[in-house]
Amino acid sequence: MAIVKTHDYVEFYRYLANTSGLHQLSGRGNENAATEHANARILHGLQLTPDDTLLDIGCGDGCLLQMAGPKIRAVLGVVPNIEECEKIAAARPGLAVKVGRAQRLPVESGSFSKIACNSVVSLLESRSEVAAALKEMARAAQPGALIWVGELPSADELAEFGKYTGNSIFGFLAFELRKGARQFVAALRSVISASLGRSMMALNASRIFYAPPEEFIRMAESCGLRYVSHFKYKRLDRSGELIESPFRYNYIFSK
Repeated sequence: MAIVKTHDYVEFYRYLANTSGLHQLSGRGNENAATEHANARILHGLQLTPDDTLLDIGCGDGCLLQMAGPKIRAVLGVVPNIEECEKIAAARPGLAVKVGRAQRLPVESGSFSKIACNSVVSLLESRSEVAAALKEMARAAQPGALIWVGELPSADELAEFGKYTGNSIFGFLAFELRKGARQFVAALRSVISASLGRSMMALNASRIFYAPPEEFIRMAESCGLRYVSHFKYKRLDRSGELIESPFRYNYIFSK
């Protein structure tokens, strides 16, 4: 492995597609149970019926599409680079996936009765890109469609959790040193391990998008979506316990 320096999440996921296993594209490492739990919650929230057509924007490892496929009429995933698309195609033959961005979806208007966009909006680089993505969801949706926008932080998680937001090794070490000697030593060991090819370290200079629920709901409604509900995101930890996120929310909208 290596130390990966990227300026955006598209670049980072392209690297994962070229160097890691399929399930790394889910954004949850190899925690397959956690991925399947999150996807089951999404499918339940979208209230699937046999006549549905489902669009998964940022479909990761394709798990949600594969879970939904036998239950509905058609599924389509969208990923931002060809490397991810080819990785999914090789691992899940027959699964329909296209290359495209959330801000400009490669689909016809009014094509889908259900849309999922989980843990993607927060990775867009600006408020204008988020607005473009929300407008594209509204364009792709049929009248009466349900749209899931998931795992969107209400606050800057990177700052709240003390995460470094640059791609300089020296900057990272200096940042960790300010937290204390123990954190610095742990960071230095991670850098050495990655430098020797024993592990991977990603230094990403991108920020994340976040918005309090009231603000995001207003934004989505101004982009053509109708608010249905929102609730706290709960993740499944390795022990099987559900842990409520302090910041992340899931949203359901309609067209």
